[in-house]
Amino acid sequence: MTRRTLRVALAVPLLAIGLGTASAAARAGPAAPLCAQAASAHHAGIVVEHGNGQVVRQCVGFDTATITALAALQASGIEYATQTYGSLGAAVCQIDNEPASYTACLPSSGSYWVFFVSRAGGAWTNSSQGVSNTTLSNGDAAGFRYDPLAGADPPPISPTGTCTVVQPTPTPHPTPRPTPKPTPAATTAPGLTATPATPPQATTGPGSVASSGAQPIAASGPSATSGGTGLPSPAAKAVPIADVSRAGAASSPFVPGLVLAACVVGALLALLGIQGIRRRHQ
Repeated sequence: MTRRTLRVALAVPLLAIGLGTASAAARAGPAAPLCAQAASAHHAGIVVEHGNGQVVRQCVGFDTATITALAALQASGIEYATQTYGSLGAAVCQIDNEPASYTACLPSSGSYWVFFVSRAGGAWTNSSQGVSNTTLSNGDAAGFRYDPLAGADPPPISPTGTCTVVQPTPTPHPTPRPTPKPTPAATTAPGLTATPATPPQATTGPGSVASSGAQPIAASGPSATSGGTGLPSPAAKAVPIADVSRAGAASSPFVPGLVLAACVVGALLALLGIQGIRRRHQ
């Protein structure tokens, strides 16, 4: 409060005592702090500067549109004591155990707590109301400095940096690794089958085979693999030998003229024989 406000504040309790309505000093122990809550929608700072220059900072989070300076001080967890002065609201008598003891909240000599307000990070200004009547919005701050009655009322240290809300660190997600594809097995071309070569049949001479009966032999043609492709050629088809004797006869020497002459001679002999038989019967 300003010194003019202080004089009024000192006069109000005297009048209230005469009317029997003076308020008693209120003390509050450390409360559960709501400082630097990233989940809160709004934040307000509390800056306390002791007489020896020691500074205490606290940031309070809240979700309502505004909050009273008294509620912010209570939520900060800093020890404090107040006394109500009628329509002026509550004045701070003690903060963070300074002074250690007192008989009057606003003494006529010595030092007392001067209350300041900073709006949206701006400069400190003296408050004309008590902490219970002063509201704070998001980005505001309440400042308290233990200052002697004599002389000026310098503000506390700047509130800048009091409510620097730490953003949560994003959870790292591992980069998915590509699944290796299986290597396809080597396959032969469609319709092609590798066929082992058939060993040649043993022969005893031209037109003869080692065994009797019809036996399959490998047809002549390209080998099992063609060219330099490494792919097998079409399977060799087995050709059965229907008659081995015919194959042997076909390979023997054959003179058509001799066969014809033999047939003519045979026919002539047959005619001569028939005529001889007829003559005998005559």
